[in-house]
Amino acid sequence: VGTIIRCIAPMYLARLHHPSYRCVQALHQGLRRSTHVIKRLSFGQQQYSVPAAPNCVHRHGSTDIAWLQSLANVPSPSNGEAAGQTSVPTDLDAIIMLAGGQTTEGSGLPTWVERRLDACLDLQRVQKTNCPIVCLGGGTPHKPPILTPRGYVVHESTACADYLIARGASPSRLLKEVSSYDTVGNAYFALTIHVIPGGWRRLGVITSDFHMPRTRTLFQDMSSLVAQDLFRERDRFSFCFIGVSDEGLFEGEVLAARHAKEAAATAAWRHNFSSMTGLADLHHWLHQTHQCYAVSRQHEFDVVTIRDPRLLASY
Repeated sequence: VGTIIRCIAPMYLARLHHPSYRCVQALHQGLRRSTHVIKRLSFGQQQYSVPAAPNCVHRHGSTDIAWLQSLANVPSPSNGEAAGQTSVPTDLDAIIMLAGGQTTEGSGLPTWVERRLDACLDLQRVQKTNCPIVCLGGGTPHKPPILTPRGYVVHESTACADYLIARGASPSRLLKEVSSYDTVGNAYFALTIHVIPGGWRRLGVITSDFHMPRTRTLFQDMSSLVAQDLFRERDRFSFCFIGVSDEGLFEGEVLAARHAKEAAATAAWRHNFSSMTGLADLHHWLHQTHQCYAVSRQHEFDVVTIRDPRLLASY
């Protein structure tokens, strides 16, 4: 037995370091972790619940990658079909992913962000266009930034891009944005830094279910200002909103606290948005009044605004 082990061990170790073996290993691991993901799709002003395919694998409220690939070939529903049978778009100009915090362990990202990124990869794979994934987020005002060993800031979107690259994404098909520090900024800077200059019109937006109602409201409201103000086209943009499952992520009271916070923030936004008539109004409001972006409030950036540890656990 000892002789056999001495003969086989060098070949086995060489195989472990062979690039093709590492690729297969990474693919296998990727499929095992695969998308927990799409629980709900929204197109434009309509929202659809998407049932899992009959043969999909469920883990922590997630579905295997295969059903997304097959769903992309399902025809759009007719008037008599269930809305849940709608197809995933395969001609998106870009996939926009909202970051959602960082950790100092593992991939450097919390599980809910990993799920969002897994969904991005799955959606990108079924695109017939050269569709980039746009990672949004510079950080959060609720926690200090993560630093490299040499003291440089690791932006949330950089950590997200690293995660995607480690799972086979091409850097040439990834973009990022580092100016935003909350969901309002995510939508604003996604539009002004990428969507408008890129000439994009068909957009996928991915975030967690608990985060989707406010995300959807912000992107629709801001894009409506852009469409009317800059292009004079009411239907300039088409969105596919994809909510990633929250199942198994938080204790019930943590998720309830986050839902309440999201609802309050959405209500506050709608109040502010009601007085905006153009992109200039949005720009002024953001940079003159918002805690994360107004110079007059920059001294508040490190002030603790979330004191509930249950709520802070979701950042």
